[in-house]
Amino acid sequence: MHRETIVHYLSLTPAYQRWCMHAPSESRDLASYTAYLARVDHLLCYLPILYPTFVSVDDLILRADALPDDWNAFMSQARAAHWSPRQIEYVVNHLHVCDVFLNDPDYDAIPLEVYGFLADVIADLWRKRLQDAFPRRRFEVGVTERDASPEVYAVQA
Repeated sequence: MHRETIVHYLSLTPAYQRWCMHAPSESRDLASYTAYLARVDHLLCYLPILYPTFVSVDDLILRADALPDDWNAFMSQARAAHWSPRQIEYVVNHLHVCDVFLNDPDYDAIPLEVYGFLADVIADLWRKRLQDAFPRRRFEVGVTERDASPEVYAVQA
């Protein structure tokens, strides 16, 4: 991923724009902004989103942190609704990127294209994670709903 691409999307966010207004011109770069914001607890919280653990359950490949609490009840409902294995994987493995940031005070001011860029990055990371974890299986990992709320999904191909 090119630094220029990241800086382009970062420049569309109000928080970065505010920071740039107060930062010395020689310090207005990605490294300085990262150092200004970086917190270990934040990165630890983002890891399950960016680098999730995928597990095999009933021959389905699912995000471990997104598994329903009552798997048997969930599967009973899925069977009653005649969901295919692919539909079950989609329901468990999809992520609405905008929803991750609902508490961001600038949520409404951030352009949709920024969320779309983040969705593409997450999809790339998930694709690599799945290939590494399950090399004998094939997956479709992508982004939908780009015009409303970008959604990352992962299903077996």
